[in-house]
Amino acid sequence: MSQSLIPAEAVIRSDGILKTTSLKVAEAFNKRHSHVLRSIENLDCSAEFTSAHFWVHVQKISIGNGASRESKVYEMTKDGFMFLVMGFTGAKAAAIKEAYINAFNQMAETLKNTTKTNSYDRTCLRDAINMLVAKKSLLYSDAYSLIHQRFSVSHIDQLTQAQLPQAVEYVHRMALEGDWLAPAALPEPNFTQQFSFDELYQLAMLWHRAEVMRQSIEQVYPLLRVAEHRLAGKYYEMYRLFKLDIDSSQRLLAREVAQVQLPHDYEFMSSLFGLLQS
Repeated sequence: MSQSLIPAEAVIRSDGILKTTSLKVAEAFNKRHSHVLRSIENLDCSAEFTSAHFWVHVQKISIGNGASRESKVYEMTKDGFMFLVMGFTGAKAAAIKEAYINAFNQMAETLKNTTKTNSYDRTCLRDAINMLVAKKSLLYSDAYSLIHQRFSVSHIDQLTQAQLPQAVEYVHRMALEGDWLAPAALPEPNFTQQFSFDELYQLAMLWHRAEVMRQSIEQVYPLLRVAEHRLAGKYYEMYRLFKLDIDSSQRLLAREVAQVQLPHDYEFMSSLFGLLQS
């Protein structure tokens, strides 16, 4: 019922972005198009927001009795639409806003589940499969078959944008499951100090900065995944691989640091080396 409150094709996909137009807004809210244009041009929002969420062009519009004239028409994103209609009040306006929001959300869900990926999008998946093949000694055909079976596709180019991060995560789970368990059971080698105190400090600082970067990537990845950004899979891959490498480096450095006598006046270095051994 709510969809009958807004005109047909009120929400469209243009240049890869979901949009509506000032003409559709005017029709939905039963306003003169010139009034909607004025409302848009009087919005008290930043230039950055305006350029990101509103686009203007000129097109011929019908003015009745078979006549037409050229008029400015604005296209706008969902955020632009919401900013515009905040000032439209009343129960009827609220119902129209709700119908519009539902239309945007339904279109987004449909596109997410149907839009196919391109070769560039799938780079992160191919990288993950390369890692799986190397770590598990699989044939490439077998590795790709796992993806085909898991997502019911005959080729990875049939994966949707929504499925791609899931596929990357699935491959990483298979590639990384159980890694590092066997090395933990190996006997410790005889220790021979390889680095000076200053060299260990530089390596420890490098490890610390890499760990800070990994934590930042871990925080950003969920945002990219929610936004369905094309880099979400790549960030997931970076987080998982960085964690393995950083954890391995921590164990090696901790072993070296355990053999070093720290000067008493190096409090910061003591705390940094303490992190390595934690």
